[in-house]
Amino acid sequence: MDTVTETIEDARRMLGQGNDKRAADLLTMAAAECHDPTKAAMIRGLAIQGRERSGRFGRRRWDEAIRITEMRLNRTQT
Repeated sequence: MDTVTETIEDARRMLGQGNDKRAADLLTMAAAECHDPTKAAMIRGLAIQGRERSGRFGRRRWDEAIRITEMRLNRTQT
């Protein structure tokens, strides 16, 4: 497995354990390193899931991972 895939799996595990802050950080790092549209879509999905279940003040930490993956996905579609 490559580092992006490992980071995604670590973030998924952190989400399952309720460690949202660490999961958001991991997903942001994975999004920055990712160049594969399939993995970018996975990262975006997990970040949206984390954002939806976060509290009122915790939502912003997910925005960077979502922004980066949307930028990557838009770049591959054009």
